[in-house]
Amino acid sequence: MSHQSGITANESLRAKFNEMKDGHIRVVVIAIENETLVVKDEYTAEHSFNEDFEKLISPLVQPNRPAYYFIRLDTINEISGHNWLLIVYIPDEAKVRERMLYASTVATLKREFGIAYITEEIRASSINEMTINSFHQHIRTQAAPPPRTMREEEMLEIKQREVTSNISVDSKHQTLQGLMFPFDENVLEALHLFKNESVNYIQMEVDHEKERIFLTHSESNATPESIQKLFPENAGRYHVYRFTHEFNNETLHSNFFLYSVPGHGSKIKQRMVYASCKESVIDNIEKKHGITFERKLELCDISDLTTDYLFQQLHPEAVASASKKPFERPKARPTRGPRRLLRAADNPDE
Repeated sequence: MSHQSGITANESLRAKFNEMKDGHIRVVVIAIENETLVVKDEYTAEHSFNEDFEKLISPLVQPNRPAYYFIRLDTINEISGHNWLLIVYIPDEAKVRERMLYASTVATLKREFGIAYITEEIRASSINEMTINSFHQHIRTQAAPPPRTMREEEMLEIKQREVTSNISVDSKHQTLQGLMFPFDENVLEALHLFKNESVNYIQMEVDHEKERIFLTHSESNATPESIQKLFPENAGRYHVYRFTHEFNNETLHSNFFLYSVPGHGSKIKQRMVYASCKESVIDNIEKKHGITFERKLELCDISDLTTDYLFQQLHPEAVASASKKPFERPKARPTRGPRRLLRAADNPDE
């Protein structure tokens, strides 16, 4: 799947965006129809933000239908005017294609409306999150002390090393520190679908210029052999794959993290970036998304990725015992036919 869906707003929606900035509209609901962003509902402001939210939003939400909800706040920015809340509602009950389509169109929607006007943004995956209480919980979370940036974390780590370092002729120093790039929103959505078992394969790439991890492909029924065809010949990739197989009369689902980097086709700088980001990507997936891996493998030759190879990584003892054959006595040398009784030759002296 590409980074952007290619879906844009029609002229009617662009006109509505301009009208929304006048201040009399409270709620606008936008959906994707026929590969286009269109207005589905709109309501003018009647009371305060809290009152209008409670009165209008709940009746508009359909449990299994994704949509974008623009809700005007009561605050005003001196530069851009009225502030807006954007709720990206992508329910778990929606079809996988719809989920990915709506997630990959968020950036386009915000750009069409104007990013400066959107001061709050919420991602909701269930109807229970479409409440005024959820909004205020979001505000409280945003008001908490912000986490340190990657640069601040690096500087803190450097200072800690300077304080606790023990320099001697035997000291060893790390030549390349691990890189930490954030996941694109499409990757976050794909990981959510993977955890819910809606997809069983995710492929990601590192964009070192944008310093982000992007989604390149996701699939619901991938096999090791079909994944082989998706490997680029001259670029690295990260792969998250759920391997379903039979073992001891039981169906098992084992998660693999695969790191593929072609040795000859890729550039040295690219291989270094992928190697440096690998640990932070695994840590992010396991700790923040609750996806654990039975095996983490590095692949240099794409032909190595087969069903037998993954099975062997999980059950090496079973494969080894199956390959041992019991001792067999050598068979007797075959004869040319049944034995014959030879009659002794006649004695000429008798």
